[in-house]
Amino acid sequence: SSADHLATMVQIFQLGTNNWQVEGGGFAPGSGILHEAHHNAYNKLPGTKSFSVWPLPPKLTHQPAPGRTDYRVFKLEHDIPICESVSPVSNFRWHSMSEPDFEKYRKRLADFCFEYMEAAEKETGKPFNIFIAHHAFLNALVGNDVMQRRKAAGKPPCQLCVFVHGTALKMYVHEKGGKSPAEYPMRFLPIMEKERIFAKDSGIVSRIFAISAQQVDAFKEIFAEFPDDRVTVSPNGIDFDTFHAPDPPMSRDQVLAELEHVPYDGAPTAIPSGYDYMVTFVGKFANWKRLDSLLYAAAGYEKTIADKGKKVCTIIVGSGPDEAIKLYQDLALKELGLKHCYFLGAQKQPTLAKLYAVSSIGVFPSKAEPFGLVFVECMACQCPVIGANSGGPKDFVSDAVGCLVPEPGSYEPADVKILAKDLDKTITQALLDDWKGKKGAACLQLARDRFGVATQVSRL
Repeated sequence: SSADHLATMVQIFQLGTNNWQVEGGGFAPGSGILHEAHHNAYNKLPGTKSFSVWPLPPKLTHQPAPGRTDYRVFKLEHDIPICESVSPVSNFRWHSMSEPDFEKYRKRLADFCFEYMEAAEKETGKPFNIFIAHHAFLNALVGNDVMQRRKAAGKPPCQLCVFVHGTALKMYVHEKGGKSPAEYPMRFLPIMEKERIFAKDSGIVSRIFAISAQQVDAFKEIFAEFPDDRVTVSPNGIDFDTFHAPDPPMSRDQVLAELEHVPYDGAPTAIPSGYDYMVTFVGKFANWKRLDSLLYAAAGYEKTIADKGKKVCTIIVGSGPDEAIKLYQDLALKELGLKHCYFLGAQKQPTLAKLYAVSSIGVFPSKAEPFGLVFVECMACQCPVIGANSGGPKDFVSDAVGCLVPEPGSYEPADVKILAKDLDKTITQALLDDWKGKKGAACLQLARDRFGVATQVSRL
């Protein structure tokens, strides 16, 4: 009967911090992609319905398609506020918002969510069971505001869960450390503590989700007394409908012919054909991603491979502030004089999948990557991976799928050079020993077994 159906149905509300990757939605950062993937995966599960809200800055245009009531966009008059100063999508920091504006934003978002939840419950005839706030900051506060208001209105209880992501935790570390009080004054951590969002006996948050054990450690460093039995580690899932080798297959030359090298100081140029090997980096241009270490390594392996009568190209996908783009392009093309290094700018997921599929190796040398979604996306396209032995990738990168070189400890110039030497040696080995041919199948297998979004959300 329909009453039984309603009783077994789980209804979830998700409040995101970043835009999704949709037409008119612009490029989505990691937490936006994760939120969208989870939303869609929940809605494919039997007896599960997800409704979502995510912020839309004025520079992006997006309207949900007619008839789609499963998400709404929260329109902003400014960029999406961010916790840290490096972001490919925004330079507007929470710390630069005045106190009255912060209060106003919080109230407007809580009202928006409360009203949307009312409308959704009218539509389905079913109350919400779970409210998932992405990031351990404003959305957790807003989630609690909404829960209190619903309680006062006599609604059935709904569990508040928080999906913990790296940037908010880094913001609290900066506040607590007090090293740059002008940039990160002790402002938001005291709010979280005063309102007891993660206090051990407040019962406000039923559970936190984190994408790796490292993220849990980072969370516990700030909110030490949050109970361990309410922590779930949930490795990131990826969408295998997007990340797979192209069908029908495409050659390296065909994929590269669709793309261009985009110099900061000139018109885009075509990428030559005929490369024997291809090394690919994907990531935002932030110092902790350590793109510079790969560029130094490329100066070595370009020459080694040329001495063997072959050609290798290094493909750099990603973006960042203008000064970062200039910095890395100048290092690669002027200072190091790399002959076969191409900067493609930011690219959408289907293009990334094609690039991974024709790459010899994917190289992501971040310092303490919180999870390492790029590693998994690359493996899903049957391409082995190389990274540094720190952060999330330690949980799943084994010899069967690639290699993690020693972690030198920082992104200071001396450590970057040490890392570059190890990368050069390992990348050269990966190319000459045909890791792509030998490890490709194991890469896909690992990605499938451990990192499907459907697997992830079912477990959650």
